[in-house]
Amino acid sequence: MHIPDGLMDPLVAAAGWILALVVLVIATRLLNRRVEERHIPLMALLAAGIFVAQMLNFPIGGGTTGHLVGAALAAILLGPYAGAMVMMVILVIQCLLFGDGGVTALGLNFLNMGFIGCFTGYYVHRAFPEKYRKAGIFAAAWLAVFLGSLACAIELAASNMMSGGAFGIAAPVAIPAMTIYHAVIGVGEGIVTTGILVFLSQVSPEMLKMPKITAGKASGPEKEVAADA
Repeated sequence: MHIPDGLMDPLVAAAGWILALVVLVIATRLLNRRVEERHIPLMALLAAGIFVAQMLNFPIGGGTTGHLVGAALAAILLGPYAGAMVMMVILVIQCLLFGDGGVTALGLNFLNMGFIGCFTGYYVHRAFPEKYRKAGIFAAAWLAVFLGSLACAIELAASNMMSGGAFGIAAPVAIPAMTIYHAVIGVGEGIVTTGILVFLSQVSPEMLKMPKITAGKASGPEKEVAADA
């Protein structure tokens, strides 16, 4: 899902950077007020694990790649804003050190994987009743991947249309290439995310009960993902 340099219309890329910076400023202020010392090791652990998972990517056509994302996992454990910051750190390292995703497209990559991924993952998961916790985790992870890929496809199509074909990818190519492949990738993401959270509920339930960092009142202990859910 990483967009490389030179693929997007400059106006679309600039809009992505502006929106990403707004989200990051809000997230930074919230983290400065609400992050606790116990959040830091978990943020580092998630950043390292998701970074490795995202490096296993493959081309899916149209100049883009497919891979596991991990945004829903980060958001469910930390809250959407801390999860988004973790995703931004990962994307910056991938971009600057490994050439995975471009600097000019970093704002769009963050919006697709960090913002959409984390906020979709967190709030979809929270919307499910407690007795459907596993289904909620799976749905959250799948939708986080699928909606991020759909946003990426729309950005590619918009760039192509705005530039008269000089940038981006035409909608008939971009939308199927991104959404069909990522609908399948999302199934794997849902299985992996559900498995990790169920495992953590058995070996480290206190990790799931840590306060989540949201824009509203500080979230209390998270509902536990019991093994028999």
